[in-house]
Amino acid sequence: MPQIELINVSYSYRTGEGQSVRALRNVSFSVEKGEFVALAGMNGSGKSTLAKLLNGLFVPSAGDVVIDGMNTRDEERTFDIRRKAGMVFQNPDNQMVATIIEDDVAFGPENLGVPREEMIERVDRALDAVGMQEYRTRSASKLSGGQKQRVAIAGVLAMEPEIIIFDESTSMLDPEGRAEIMDVAKKLNEKGITVIAITHNMDEAAMADRIIVLRKGRKVLDGTPKEVFASPEVEACGLALPPATELARMLSERGFRFDGTVTDEEELVEGICSQSN
Repeated sequence: MPQIELINVSYSYRTGEGQSVRALRNVSFSVEKGEFVALAGMNGSGKSTLAKLLNGLFVPSAGDVVIDGMNTRDEERTFDIRRKAGMVFQNPDNQMVATIIEDDVAFGPENLGVPREEMIERVDRALDAVGMQEYRTRSASKLSGGQKQRVAIAGVLAMEPEIIIFDESTSMLDPEGRAEIMDVAKKLNEKGITVIAITHNMDEAAMADRIIVLRKGRKVLDGTPKEVFASPEVEACGLALPPATELARMLSERGFRFDGTVTDEEELVEGICSQSN
């Protein structure tokens, strides 16, 4: 059974004028345990709405979202679903509740009623996982944006979810901060945690095992990075291909030959060097 399953999911919300706007339309897909999936799309594509449906923050207007066998429509399972699927939001300041870092990371387990000794162990493991152990007694106000986001991730990890949803978690960061967070996401996935990354940055999406592209609330692409980047639908959706992919395409027009679609700089360099020997 898939760990995550969406079955003909639609979602509508009300505007300030009382009108109904359809954010998602008949979206279906499943995610197996341990996958790293990027949900990509431009503003208005429905990807952040979808993130909130996965965590049980929103309930579908139609269709079903099932997390590890639990339907998000079942209000009695909402708490269990949110423990299973942790969310890291766009702005880390909105997710941090304590002044001192270790207190902030301990907040979730404490509210779950985790015994003190186990809570301390969880905080240690979570801070180690995101590389913030040496900062544990510092004030959050002294951290960079990337460091704050890593603390937010640690706070989610301390609740020991099996799924982590990154809802545009890098969009407010500089390139160095974005790279830090994506590196953390990749390492967590390598440890067996299912990762769902919501993004419009195709460089980030290229790190995933699989990319699902949304356009105007509909799923238009679903495949590996190579499969998705080879499709003209990517640019039709307003998404920019990674620079390495675009450069490889330009070089192909000038006689270079690459083994399939290039997704990153390493593949680009390897392809160029193989033809210059």
